[in-house]
Amino acid sequence: MENTASRAEGGAIEKSGAPRCGASRKGGLSRHNQFERKRTFTGLVMLIPTTVFCTLFIIVPVIRVFYLSFMNWNGISTEKTFAGFSNYARLPSTEGFWEMAKGTIIYALGVTVFTIIISFILAMALDQKGRGRLNRSVMRSLWFFPCLLGLAIVGILWHIMYNYSNGLINSIIKMFGGKPVNWLETYGVTRWAIIIASVWSQIGLCIIVFLAGLQSIPTDLYEAAAIDGASPRQRRWKITVPMMAPAITINVLTTNITAFKMYELPWIVSNGMPGYSTRLLTQRIFFYAFQGMDYGIGSALSVVLIIIITIISLVQLVFLRKREDVY
Repeated sequence: MENTASRAEGGAIEKSGAPRCGASRKGGLSRHNQFERKRTFTGLVMLIPTTVFCTLFIIVPVIRVFYLSFMNWNGISTEKTFAGFSNYARLPSTEGFWEMAKGTIIYALGVTVFTIIISFILAMALDQKGRGRLNRSVMRSLWFFPCLLGLAIVGILWHIMYNYSNGLINSIIKMFGGKPVNWLETYGVTRWAIIIASVWSQIGLCIIVFLAGLQSIPTDLYEAAAIDGASPRQRRWKITVPMMAPAITINVLTTNITAFKMYELPWIVSNGMPGYSTRLLTQRIFFYAFQGMDYGIGSALSVVLIIIITIISLVQLVFLRKREDVY
């Protein structure tokens, strides 16, 4: 009888304890769900300003550009006439179009290649530690300083340095007994002049991204490779370069897009001379729309440039992401 009573009491205790445990779990889950809902709501609220600004200043203007590319409009009149694809058909026959298109592609390619290579080498140098080296923080700040300047200011500085008579670069050349170079009015030379100025203005941001990538590489990989007998050159080529693939992807895409959209710096440095060799498509868009008062063909050229940037960026993204997957 006593055993039966004790079993009955134990069963009652177990039965009475089960709901309490379930209730605590349900309470924990409900609190967790409330926290998740609050966090989701807070995230959505924080996204509202960015969404509004992107819609007003990116999405809406792009849609309007596509719309105006099929219209004839002078930018002032309230009347617009439908032109179909005639604005696009006019582009190849406009004066200097193919030379400007070629110059834009060469300029963007040159800026991207040299910016990535130089910034990668400088980032590796700035990441090194050792005695007798200059303060790394100071050197990083100096390399980043050009990014703080406006592109118009950078253009003015390089235009002054490229001056044929008393520019800094020709003065240095004459100091060593060389002949001055007409940097701003010579075919081929002027194009390299604006590429150098553009690389100097963008190199700081790429260095920052590469430094972040270098500092994220585990030191254990280098120690293990050194124990296995790998030379410093082999460690850089087999470890550093593959592990930097994500940083390379970011820098290539951002630098390439920036180069294709560049306007003020090349124009201030060379004023588009000589001929159309250093005039970019962005400068021609400004000429058509705001000087020639032909918003239709200006918008059509903008759409063409958007398509070119999109295609090139997608190709680069696919190729570079494959390298990330490999490594």
